[in-house]
Amino acid sequence: MAQTTKNARLEKLTEGSFLFCSPQGNVLLGCPPEILKRILAASLPMPDTVVLPEMLHHFHSSQACLEFPLYHFLFVQRGLERKRMFQVLAYARQCDALAEMLRVTVFGPTADEMVKAGTPPQVATELFQETDYLALKKGGGKHSYVTREMINFIPIESGERKIVYPSRQLLAEVALERSAPAKFRVTYGEEAYEIDLTVTQAPEPNYTIRQTSFDASPGRFGLQVLGRSNGFDPRDPANGYLINIDGKIVLWDCPAYLHRHLKAMRVDPGRIDALILSHVHEDHIDVAESLRDPPHDLHATPEVYFSLLVKLAAVYSCSLEEAKKFHRWHPIDITQPMDLFGAKVEFFHSVHAIPAIGCRMEMALAGKRGLLHLSGDHLCREALAKMKNEGGVSQHRFDQVNGLINGRETLVLMDAGGGAIHGDYRDYVNLPGRIGFMHTGLIQEPLPKGKELISSGEVLDVLA
Repeated sequence: MAQTTKNARLEKLTEGSFLFCSPQGNVLLGCPPEILKRILAASLPMPDTVVLPEMLHHFHSSQACLEFPLYHFLFVQRGLERKRMFQVLAYARQCDALAEMLRVTVFGPTADEMVKAGTPPQVATELFQETDYLALKKGGGKHSYVTREMINFIPIESGERKIVYPSRQLLAEVALERSAPAKFRVTYGEEAYEIDLTVTQAPEPNYTIRQTSFDASPGRFGLQVLGRSNGFDPRDPANGYLINIDGKIVLWDCPAYLHRHLKAMRVDPGRIDALILSHVHEDHIDVAESLRDPPHDLHATPEVYFSLLVKLAAVYSCSLEEAKKFHRWHPIDITQPMDLFGAKVEFFHSVHAIPAIGCRMEMALAGKRGLLHLSGDHLCREALAKMKNEGGVSQHRFDQVNGLINGRETLVLMDAGGGAIHGDYRDYVNLPGRIGFMHTGLIQEPLPKGKELISSGEVLDVLA
């Protein structure tokens, strides 16, 4: 329901989140998971400013899901090109940690940070070469932005008042006062709005979760799709899979509202035997959803795990060492195949805006064999060729990622999200075998037999 006057209005998005709209700009107060999807679904104006309450986690979910509102500001609103900065208002003690969180989730860690975390030096050098090439550049040049050149962090304590948008021409200023940790007063000229970001219940997604009971019986090698889309698609959940490896349950990535998916699938979170994290973009890991008591076994490469710790530290206001208690980390060694409950798993680094992995998972059961190729988030071939020609990816890495699919696969799940950092389904429609396209809901044209756009709740058998 909107509270409105002649010049401005306040829209309640969900409990703990409101959108203040004015001629000066739009302010998002409270930033729970997938809030951008809710704004898109309601065809509301897009924010360029976010205000955060003191408590940054509720009901297993982050309340500082800044990534996709920032992406929209950068790549759709073209905010930097209009000489504006994205703004985040939070307690002063939170601002530095939030800046670090956005640094590793937008740009990725530095090569030195990766090496310190345990990534082999040569691998760290190659990954940083790729992520630096894909980073947003100043004025289309060669130099990448740093976080605080894109985002203005404005500290605001209880009892303080800060100007969000100064007055200009005939437009009054927009100011914000924090009256309590989760309570604010927004003013636009003579207009005033009282806003309470207190959260008392778990939020609902703005789409329907379509899941059936998950078959976790032994003797199977297959998966059920949690989601097939991304953080900009209001119609569908984001990517994630629940995999049955001969009766063991493996979770690949954690989209928002994971608990609701698992409840619909009749899977107790405590039954999950392992969690594999491909990377820390928000549409793949709601940072708190994977928090369990006792902690779960988490498989991730050193640089991905380091990035997760940075996110957890920001959301839970704790140190990196304290964040390590949230999971039992099992380092992934990209150079060595791993036995996972009887399946042979070979991991590889995909080419993405931040360090990310995919895998090839192979198993034989009851006289059948299955080989699952899961691409992870990965560039299209045209973009990869351009990267190689411009020195953004080494010849070794280029050959590596282009030589993975060999025709032995019984199921391929491929990034088809398009854009600057994702794949193109047209690269794979003529390959043999079954191929499911994910990270998108936009494929409209008919696909050849055996090629499909997967959907949330779909059950896929890997054994042939």
